[in-house]
Amino acid sequence: MKIRAWRKAIVTLSLVTLLAGGLSPGFVQNDHVYAADVITPSVIVEDFEDGISDVKFNPKRMYEATLHLEDNKKHVRNGQYSARIDYDMIGIVDNPSQIEVGYKTGNIPLTGYPTKVGMWVYGNNEGHLLTTKFRDQGGSSFQAEFYDANQTGINWSGWKYIEAAVPQGKPGPIVLELFFQLKQSNMSKKNKGSIWVDDITFIYEDSDEDKDVPAIKPIAPVENDVLNAPLDELKVELTDNGTGLDLDTLSVLLDGTDITDGASYSSDTGLLTYPGENVDGGYHELVVDVKDKAGNPASKTYAFTINAGERLFMTSAEEAVSNEIYPVQVSIKDYLNAQSAKFALNYDASTLQVESITQAAGVALDSNIDNDHGMVQVALDNLTAAAHGVVTVNFRVSSHAILERGENYKTITMSNPNLTAGGVQTSSPLASPLHYTIAFPYQLAMAGVGLGTSSTFTVLDRDGKPYEGADIVFTGLLKQSSVVTVNTVTSSVYEDDDTSSDVLMVAKAGERFYASAEAEDGLFEVILADGQTTGYISEADVSSQLLSSSLGKTDAKGQLTTDLTTLALGTYQVQAVIGDKNSKVVHYEVVEQYGTNEPQYVQTYVTEDMSSQLSAAWQTKPDQTSTYIQYIEASEWGAGENPDFNHVQQKQAESELQVLSMKENGTKGEIRFHNVLIEGLKADTAYKYRVGYEGNWSEWHEYSTIDQNKSTPTSFLFITDSHTNQSQGIQAYQELMTSALTQYPSTQFIMHGGDMVDVGGAFEEWQKFWQASSVYAATLPTALTLGNHDVKSEGKEVFTKGANFPKNGPASQLQYAYSYEVDDTHFVVLNSEGTEEQMIEQAAWLKEDLDQNDKKWTIAMFHRPAYHTENGRESLVEYTQTYFAPILEEKKVDLVLVGHDHVYARTYPMLEGKPNKATNEGTVYLDGGASGWKFYDGTQYNYLNFIFDEDVPVYSAIEITDDKIRVEARTSAGNILDEFSVVKTTDNEPSTPTPTPTPTPTPTPTPTPTSPSTWTPVTTPTPVPTSTPVPTPTPAQTPTPSTLVFNDKVDVDVVKAIVEKGQSAPSVSFTDVPAASWSATAVERAAKMGIVTGYSDGSYHPNAKVTRAEFATMLAKAFGLADASSSSFSDTQGHWASAAIAALQAKGIITGYSDGSFHPNQEISRAEIVAMLARLTNYAPNISNPFSDATANWASEQISAFAAAGIVSGKGNGLFKPNESASRAESVAMIIRLLDKLLAQ
Repeated sequence: MKIRAWRKAIVTLSLVTLLAGGLSPGFVQNDHVYAADVITPSVIVEDFEDGISDVKFNPKRMYEATLHLEDNKKHVRNGQYSARIDYDMIGIVDNPSQIEVGYKTGNIPLTGYPTKVGMWVYGNNEGHLLTTKFRDQGGSSFQAEFYDANQTGINWSGWKYIEAAVPQGKPGPIVLELFFQLKQSNMSKKNKGSIWVDDITFIYEDSDEDKDVPAIKPIAPVENDVLNAPLDELKVELTDNGTGLDLDTLSVLLDGTDITDGASYSSDTGLLTYPGENVDGGYHELVVDVKDKAGNPASKTYAFTINAGERLFMTSAEEAVSNEIYPVQVSIKDYLNAQSAKFALNYDASTLQVESITQAAGVALDSNIDNDHGMVQVALDNLTAAAHGVVTVNFRVSSHAILERGENYKTITMSNPNLTAGGVQTSSPLASPLHYTIAFPYQLAMAGVGLGTSSTFTVLDRDGKPYEGADIVFTGLLKQSSVVTVNTVTSSVYEDDDTSSDVLMVAKAGERFYASAEAEDGLFEVILADGQTTGYISEADVSSQLLSSSLGKTDAKGQLTTDLTTLALGTYQVQAVIGDKNSKVVHYEVVEQYGTNEPQYVQTYVTEDMSSQLSAAWQTKPDQTSTYIQYIEASEWGAGENPDFNHVQQKQAESELQVLSMKENGTKGEIRFHNVLIEGLKADTAYKYRVGYEGNWSEWHEYSTIDQNKSTPTSFLFITDSHTNQSQGIQAYQELMTSALTQYPSTQFIMHGGDMVDVGGAFEEWQKFWQASSVYAATLPTALTLGNHDVKSEGKEVFTKGANFPKNGPASQLQYAYSYEVDDTHFVVLNSEGTEEQMIEQAAWLKEDLDQNDKKWTIAMFHRPAYHTENGRESLVEYTQTYFAPILEEKKVDLVLVGHDHVYARTYPMLEGKPNKATNEGTVYLDGGASGWKFYDGTQYNYLNFIFDEDVPVYSAIEITDDKIRVEARTSAGNILDEFSVVKTTDNEPSTPTPTPTPTPTPTPTPTPTSPSTWTPVTTPTPVPTSTPVPTPTPAQTPTPSTLVFNDKVDVDVVKAIVEKGQSAPSVSFTDVPAASWSATAVERAAKMGIVTGYSDGSYHPNAKVTRAEFATMLAKAFGLADASSSSFSDTQGHWASAAIAALQAKGIITGYSDGSFHPNQEISRAEIVAMLARLTNYAPNISNPFSDATANWASEQISAFAAAGIVSGKGNGLFKPNESASRAESVAMIIRLLDKLLAQ
């Protein structure tokens, strides 16, 4: 092939280019070269001809995956080798299951910019998605996707060449991070299988090289067809759209027999045909292979059945029961005249063994049984029409038989059949394969595998009922062993079978060891507790018990508890046996004990009713089976250091064992989680409690129930994405939460939006999170939702067993999804990490839950956002958007709390998936940013009302009162970064100057650039004015001009001096305010007058929204108002704009809100601006308002007067949009127009 002929030259040229140009910082040069010079049309990046020793293989969220160098010619496209990936993702709920393949040395810089990536892939119609991953100069990732918008992945079998476009325009030089990724999130497609990949290629220019494989299409019969009459003619369509078929490569196999020479191909019709008369009745498999003249291979294997003619067939039960006989009957269908028959049956020898063969009366039988290789050959003679079931092969099912992972069934196939009559072979009819599953008459479950602890076995029959009297027996190595118990005070364990050898340890009376079945020369060989070290102990010092017999029988509950199963680390096998019947063999691993005797990490959790309930959880070593909670009303404690125990109540906790890894994929251990729910407590009451058991109690903790008074506020903190995987993360989280609880001491509970830890499969990270949350967790209950990092490995189990959430969610999501209520607010917590099926189930439950909700306010929480805030995720549609958001918005949920993107932001009110900027009705989604150490870059997408993109931990303090949900977001330092309220739509008009309530009065992340604020503005480019609503130059209606004059609040001479100063100032321009822009003149004049300034990058951000503090600063500067020392507002002390706000209040230009606040960081509406400006004038009220949406507004009179004076104009279609937040361009335009209008008089 031409492209391969270029490879060596291209590699050499690329080496020269890379070495001459140098490598980008942070990237590692590799021995291979993976980039083509721009003059070459394409280059093979990797063909695996040099092996895979330098290839990085990184499976994620897989049960198992391996990379192999393939040399089987069927699975090699070109050269000698390809890469084979074997994978198993069955049952892995974490998403996405994926495999990353690249180079071990890291990212590789590319010369030139490829337009496409191509590769050869041998698939099996699995539906998995493939991508190639790059990074741009700034480190942002992007990928070429080998699938369409419908996410149609590998939908072919055999070899296929595929190409994907590389997104263009990324800042270079770009680098290759991964050759390819295989991904799957759909549980129904998570399978066990293999794919092969060869010749990964970068394309710089399109070529006309033929890389399309021929098409093979069954015509008659079609795939899996069942014919009830003899076949007329076998037909297969063979076509090629490129260089044409190479018929010299054609191969056709029917039931393993080569029939190529007997088949005919017509280039006119494209049909390959074979005479039907040569195809007997029965089951058939056809394999067709062919290449085109470019060498592109195609292969098709399919089956069909002809239910006609004399033929063999097999019957058996659907289930083969362990350790029982499984009979397979072979008969002749539509008997004609067959006198003898021969065939072979092929079976899985590890599952089945032929025990006997019986034939019908009068039939002669000859057989050859090969149980080692799984084949039995049968020859029958003296067949007659009366012999329906001519022979039965009786298999014994192995007691160890199981279906392997990925196996839906086992198979018995027939081979080498023939029927003869009169010594002449009449046909070779295959019987259809038999499929069967493995069944067990009993089920065995085991709990308790911690070293030196007890294990409990439970046996159930096939109906799920406890079975009494089942023997629990060891299988495998221990069955041939014994257990020895030390009877003397001490006994030495020697290194060798010689008492003069070194002493490994001194065992004490009562200690037990797994040992050899018998002593030899007076010594038992023993296995020490580590499961690795062996030693020798004196036979005289111990008693022994063989382990070949039963460990004991189950009781009436079907249970047996024993401590003989965990004496040493290692993997063992047990089975329940009842007579000649048995359960499936259970494999278990004895692991270390985690935890301590004392209760650790005491936490409290939200309950359905926190005015009367207390939910707590803790953990201990696995052998501490019984622990308790003791609690007392604080008022009944008494005067002493210890409580008055006459008033102490006690309840036993429930507990569960869990095996987990301290480090991800590391050594496993077992721990016991305990939890308890106390009910019947008094509302609004302080309690004290402790947990544990006699001799090991925790300290006494304080806890208060919530009151039942709806008139008192509900107060909680929302944080998310703490990722506490290191001491730095613990410190950051504790500093944030300590600051939050100091700032908001009336906090009643905590809500965490997920990703508590960075790796859910590392138990040490959960311990660090519990340590970090210890500043509040024993006193304030917490609601948690599962994050994508938490869900890894055993993280799902730690989340539920290690906590104690309400169990009122959907059946498959108990404790992952739940609801609770506080006063007049309904809270719903959902799991965004479920499978699509689980998301659908949750959505149905959510709808039902909200239908029954009668509370005034509703707040939901889950991890993955329905509307992203992170840069690069604008096109990523999560299941939460598909299944949750439509219900949340339809049911008018007020506030949705999310995480995942590590960028604090909130949306406009969302309605039917779109921001509702017109009426502000809808659901607000709040992404809580990050409360730990990990941060991402954000982008202010069009649905985002506000974004804060600083890399600092943040929290949101949320207070719910009768009239609003109030949110204040702060940093660890206590700096407020956002504040807004969600209110219910009402017909009541607020009094001036309170703006019309809207669902989301929203702030902006930054003050005007002239302010001394430490917060920097979001530098996301703002769309040009034509892409956002701007004031229409000509109002919809032309009002009659009205006379306006300044009132006594204005010093006209000062204002004139400011204007004149601006006239003589140097010209000012901004990069994002073109001269042709409608606001260009006003913005330039305002900048020259010192009213506003631009940003350090030369921009002005004309479309950025303005806060009330920012506009107050503009107004004070425009009218030369002297700063005042202080204002009466409760929320402006220490604010960067406090002096300007005080100056405006002193003049009576602003009055604030009825609760004494000003809301400086809240975005200012167009109506509020007009109202403030109007207070500087003696305006004449206009009779009619030209704007249909302003007639009922609280500022209607002022808007009407300013419209009549030509100072304000509408937004088109007769609308003013008074409640819409004003932009920086609109704000200065109104100020300049007012100045011009009044100074001209």
